[in-house]
Amino acid sequence: MYEVHNDRIYDLLTPAVKSGATKEVRRRPLLFKSTELSPDRKVVAGLRKVICSSYNEALTVIETGLQERRVTGTGSNSVSSRSHGFFVFEVKKRTRSRRPGPWEGNKFTIVDLAGSERAREAKTAGATLAEAGKINESLMYLGQCLQTQSEAASSSKPNIVPFRQCKLTELLFSNSFPSSSTSHSQATRRNPQRGVMIVTADPRGDFNATSQILRYSALAREVTVPRVPSITTTILAQPPQMAQNRSVSPTHPHPRPFMPAGGGSYRNFSPPMSSDERATMEIAALEIARLSEEADQLREEVDRQNEARVAAEAHLLTMEDRMLDLEAAIREECAMEFEQRLALEMARWKNSMAIEQERTEEHWDRKVEVLERGLASDEDCDKENVLIEDLEEEVDRLRRENGILKRELASRSPTKRKPLEEREDFAPSSKPSRGDSMTNLGRKLERMRVSGEKARPVPVNGNGSPKKMRKLGTRKWEHEEDELS
Repeated sequence: MYEVHNDRIYDLLTPAVKSGATKEVRRRPLLFKSTELSPDRKVVAGLRKVICSSYNEALTVIETGLQERRVTGTGSNSVSSRSHGFFVFEVKKRTRSRRPGPWEGNKFTIVDLAGSERAREAKTAGATLAEAGKINESLMYLGQCLQTQSEAASSSKPNIVPFRQCKLTELLFSNSFPSSSTSHSQATRRNPQRGVMIVTADPRGDFNATSQILRYSALAREVTVPRVPSITTTILAQPPQMAQNRSVSPTHPHPRPFMPAGGGSYRNFSPPMSSDERATMEIAALEIARLSEEADQLREEVDRQNEARVAAEAHLLTMEDRMLDLEAAIREECAMEFEQRLALEMARWKNSMAIEQERTEEHWDRKVEVLERGLASDEDCDKENVLIEDLEEEVDRLRRENGILKRELASRSPTKRKPLEEREDFAPSSKPSRGDSMTNLGRKLERMRVSGEKARPVPVNGNGSPKKMRKLGTRKWEHEEDELS
C-alpha cells in the first residue's frame, strides 16, 4: 500500500522515521524504477509487503494503511483525501504434489484517485491549497494522457503519450504498453497491464465537476493499447525484394558460397541464380549484418542511457531529500535566530516603555506640583486681599470717627462751651477745678493724636505685600469713644 502525495510516493505500511538533523518525524519517499529482478518494467522500490493468510488479516492491514493516508477536512468535505491511494494485492499459488512446483501468481491494484477541488468552494489555504494544486495538476496530466492515447488508435502516426510528467501518470501508464525488448533469447516478452476505470458521479452534485468526470470516462472508453507487430507481419508487409533480404538469417553475416547447377547434393536445394541476383543477395546479406550490428550497439547504448538516467533520478531524489533536510535545518536556525531577536527587541521595548512611563510620571508629578503651588498662591492672595479690605474698612471708620471728634472739638470754643453738668464725662461725685478740666482735655487731645497716627495707611514693603497689622476689636474702640466723649 502506498500513496502519491505532492508528486511523491510514500509507503503506507512503513512508519515515519525521525530525522537526525531536524528531529522531525518524516516519511521517506520511494523510487519508481527498474530493478535487477524486473529489468523490463518499473516497480516501486522499497515497498513493505505483508503476507496475509486470511481475509481478516488482509482487512486489518488495509485499515492500518488507511490510518496513515493523508486526509483533512475542507469546506466541501469533512474527510477529504489529499493523495492518490494505491492498494496492491498479490495472489500466489502452486500445485500440491509430492514435489511442489514454483509459485505462480499475479497482481491486482486498486487505485483510489483523489477528486479535484476548487479553492473557492473548498475554502483551502496554505499547505492544503498546495495539496489541492498538486491533485488537480496530476488529474489534468491524466486527462492529457487519456486524450493522447485515445487519438493514437485513429491516427496513422500516433503521438507519444506524455506519462512522465507526474508520478500518477507514470505509475498508471509505464507498464501499460507491450515489452519492446528483443534481445534474442535472454528477454521474454511481457504482456501489458490492463486497467479498468470505475467512475462515481453524483447526479445532484455540481454540474461542472460531474461533466468533467464523464469526459474523463469517455476518454477512457476510447483508449486502446497499441499492438506491436510481429516479425512475420512486418516482413509480409514489406516489398518482395526487402522481404527476400530480410529472410536471410542475421546470425550468418556472409552468404553461402555459390555452387554450379550440377554440383552434387546442392542440385535439389539451390535453384539456379544469375550473377545479378547473386550480387544482390550478397549486398543484402552485408546490409542485414551491418544493421544488426548497429541495432545491437543502439540497444547497448539505450541500456547505458537508461542506467545513467535511473542513477541520475536516484541521485536527484537523494539531493532533493538532502536539500529538504538542509532547508528544514536552515528554517529552524532562522526561526531560532528570529525568536532570539524578537526576545531581545521585546526586552528593549519593555525597557523603553518603563523609562518612558517613569518620565511621564515625573512630568505629571511636576505638573501637579506646579498646580498645587498655583492654588496655594491664589489662597495666599485671597487672604492678603481680605486683610487689606478689612484694614481699608477700619481706616474709613477711623477717619469718620476722627472727623466727628474734630467737629466736636471745634464746637467746644470758649464762647459756645456747654456747662460741665451737661457733659457726659462730668463726674457728679466731685466737682473738678478749672485746671483739672484742662488737664483732661489735653489728655483727650493726646489720645486723639495717637489714634490718628494709628489710623494712617499701612506702609507697603518693597516686594508689594502690605505689613500685617493687628485688628482692634469693636469693644476696645467703643471704650475709647466713651473716654473721648
